[in-house]
Amino acid sequence: MIDIHCHILPAIDDGSPDMETTMRMLDIAVRDGIGHIVATPHFRYGLEPSPQDILEALRIVQDEAVRQGSPVRLYGGADIRLTYELLEALGKADLPTINKSRYFLLELPDLIPPHLDEFIFEAKIKGYIPIITHPERNYSLLSAFEKADTLRESGALFQLTAMSITGDFGRHIRKFSLHLLKKGYVDFVASDAHGTDRRIPLLSRAYREVADVLSVHEAQKMFTDNPGAVLENREF
Repeated sequence: MIDIHCHILPAIDDGSPDMETTMRMLDIAVRDGIGHIVATPHFRYGLEPSPQDILEALRIVQDEAVRQGSPVRLYGGADIRLTYELLEALGKADLPTINKSRYFLLELPDLIPPHLDEFIFEAKIKGYIPIITHPERNYSLLSAFEKADTLRESGALFQLTAMSITGDFGRHIRKFSLHLLKKGYVDFVASDAHGTDRRIPLLSRAYREVADVLSVHEAQKMFTDNPGAVLENREF
């Protein structure tokens, strides 16, 4: 499986605090059947960490993973917060997209700003494809399920969190997750892991849940095929 959203880089955001934790996260991922991880620290345009900081931290972790014999392949990216400055950044080459592709993770504020559909349209005009992270945990969307329809119609892709599907964030979030799955709105499922205690890099339970609710074929697309296309900058 491929995890496109994981806060695995040490001491760069609220994810892994140190290299030891990062290596333990890799071990957990391997045992769960994850072979590829995109390192996605929180990112706000114009603030730290910079895209260069992220790439340097990634290189250090990649080197340590090789030294310790981890089979997991690591890629660069970021969990990019929607801000007023972000649209300006879309025209610049250093935006931390997933593996330097046209795809990028987009984290929405709890109160979704008006004209978000216009931002998504403009991003696509500039050659980018936004992936909305954990829409099932967004307050505005949870309060009005139909708002997800507007986002999908605008062309955004959706990435659900594995723990949302398995009920670890509560019944209401699980209900909304299943609603999005059954409507065919989910393109990816990722761990959004932050460490080795509560939010850890596990996907297999959610994979089985999606396979039961939809089909093995659909689970394969969300956990492997679609993420693989993103890493290779392909359409799917």
